[in-house]
Amino acid sequence: LKDEIIWEKRDHIGVDKQKQPGLNYVGLNIPVGRFYAADMFDLARLAEVYGNGEIRLTVEQNVIIPNIPDSRLEAFLAEPLLEKFSINPQPLTRALVSCTGAQFCNFALVETKNRALAIAKELETELSMPKAVRIHWTGCPNSCGQPQVAEIGLMGTKARKDGKMVEGVDLYMGGKVGKDAQLGSCVQKGIPCEDLKPILRNLLIENFGAQPK
Repeated sequence: LKDEIIWEKRDHIGVDKQKQPGLNYVGLNIPVGRFYAADMFDLARLAEVYGNGEIRLTVEQNVIIPNIPDSRLEAFLAEPLLEKFSINPQPLTRALVSCTGAQFCNFALVETKNRALAIAKELETELSMPKAVRIHWTGCPNSCGQPQVAEIGLMGTKARKDGKMVEGVDLYMGGKVGKDAQLGSCVQKGIPCEDLKPILRNLLIENFGAQPK
């Protein structure tokens, strides 16, 4: 069968023209999808003041505010909230997805969101990335974070280190969505989380064109 999907994966972060003349939608990056009540009230205010009150959520855990007229766009982009939720985030933070993790989920075997964001930010200070790389974290085999569709997927598990059980991950590679979609496969099991960062660093250099700064 012919693959009818001809578009490459896109994330809708940034400013884009709508098909309706004079209107724009703006995608904001919400790092690992975590924001708080005060942030939600502020997003609602932005949607009401600059758009038509509508807010859309994406499968990448980000936010889109549509229907912003050209005349209000400059003022919208100057809003302080966009310093926290960027329209031009760093390449690893941009494509980072994580489930809730052990902090708030009883099924999770590992903490995910805080760890995912911390590792991504550390790697962004060490590496120059030519493009975003989709890294997905999930805390258990239920796969709420969908690691199988990520370029790099990390599934929480228990690992053994120095004779002790510690938080770890199974590593998935090769997932793709959009044109020529495919599921990734598990390439390494039981990596202790504290040993993960150098492994990811090497993967980004060897497979995704990252360069040490």
